[in-house]
Formats: sequence, structure tokens, C-alpha cells
Amino acid sequence: MKRVRIPFDIKTLPVSLQPYIQAAAVYDSSSSEQARTLYIEGASQRMFLKIAKRDELKREGMMSDYLYGKGLAPKVMAYEQDNGNDYLLTEALQGDDGVSGGHLEDPKKLAAVFGESLRYLHSLSAADCPFPNRTAELLKEYQESLMSKSDKIGAFPGGRERALSDLEKLGGTAVHDVLLHGDYCLPNIIMRDFRLEGFVDLGYGGIGDLHYDLYWGIWTLRYNLSCDDYKDIFLNHYGRTHFDAERLAIWTALTDMIN
Repeated sequence: MKRVRIPFDIKTLPVSLQPYIQAAAVYDSSSSEQARTLYIEGASQRMFLKIAKRDELKREGMMSDYLYGKGLAPKVMAYEQDNGNDYLLTEALQGDDGVSGGHLEDPKKLAAVFGESLRYLHSLSAADCPFPNRTAELLKEYQESLMSKSDKIGAFPGGRERALSDLEKLGGTAVHDVLLHGDYCLPNIIMRDFRLEGFVDLGYGGIGDLHYDLYWGIWTLRYNLSCDDYKDIFLNHYGRTHFDAERLAIWTALTDMIN
């Protein structure tokens, strides 16, 4: 990702964060309208500072800290709030994300490592995860959206009744629950020469249905590589025996409609 160096007044930050930024080069690394992201390059340390509306980064900070304990996320340096904003400061992982550092130049290898990395994440113990009910949260969000987006219901096979029935099928069981990333897209995996270093942007993570991460993995390969040619490589390297194709199809149909 191209970064643009910017002038930055550290006095706009909470006092506790100012020493981290002082005498450092600051670059705008934002990629989302929901948060501003600054890349901080100091003499001996590289960091990212994310700024968003108050309370919007608390969960990301907690999940990052949790996965840092497993060696799979950046260290959280500070989480602060002021009257209107959240501030999350993390160390920068070594490496580049999945759409940088030449990773897109070898899409077959990228899709393979992407699948293997997700399977590794899903194989980890989720004990003491601070957000144990991600599937229930998602199904509640989907149900609310189904009730409000009547324009999209008509395009769903079977209409609202079928969509609600499919939602019910996705609930009520923990057999597919794993430690989710929650936004498993290529910009959110950090690698060095295709070797996994960790994950970022973990604000949607928690314990939940593994097929949700698989959906976004397939989506991002299509979006970032502009084709569907690498879906099977991704799923093969995740492991065909580790997921339910019918359940993935349900998540896919519902998530496509909601989004």
C-alpha cells in the first residue's frame, strides 16, 4: 500500500500517546472510511495508530491483544479515548499484507498460503477468547437486516421465509465454532515472502462459525485477483474435510444478500 507522509500535530492526540509520535515520521495509511490509520516510523520502532469514533476500536484492541498472546497479532502499545474518539496504537508486524510485497504476483501460492493460514488460525484453542458469541451476534445482525432490506429479499431464492429458515439452520450448534478472524481478507494477513507473520484488523473476531471466515476468504480472492480461479486452491489448502459445503453455501447466499 502506498503511504503518503503528512504533517501531523501531536497535540491533537491524548497526552499519553504523544511521546510515541514525537520526532517520528507520520504517513497516512488509511484504507477505510470508518477509521483513519497512521503509519508511524520512529528511529527504532514502527507502529500504526488507528483513530475512529469513540468505542469503535475497543473490541479490536482486545482481540489484537488476545491473538498477540498466541503470536499472531501486533502488540497493543496503547488504547485511549477522549470525548469523541478511540485511539489504538499497535506495533507494526514485519512483512507486507496480502496485496503488497509482490504477493499478488504469484496468485496460486498466495491462495494456498491464505487457505493454510486460515486453517491454522481455526485450529488454535479459543479458550478465554473475550468474545465467545460471534455467531449469535452475526445472526442477530442478519435477521435485523432481513427485516429492513425488503428490496433485497426478492432476489433471494425462496424470499424472506427461506432466508429466515436458513438463518435458523446456522444457529443452535457449536460444532463449527472456531477462533474467527472476522474480516478474513488479503489486506488483513501479514506475510514475509508468503510466510505468515500475523493478522490485523481484528475488530470483528471472536468465537464463531468457521464458514463465515471462509466466505470472506473466497470473496477477497475474487475481489483482489479479479476472478474466481483461485477459490478451489484456497479451499483445498484449508482442507475440504474441515468444512461443510452446504453450510458454506448458506453463509454465502445470506452474506451476499446482506451486503
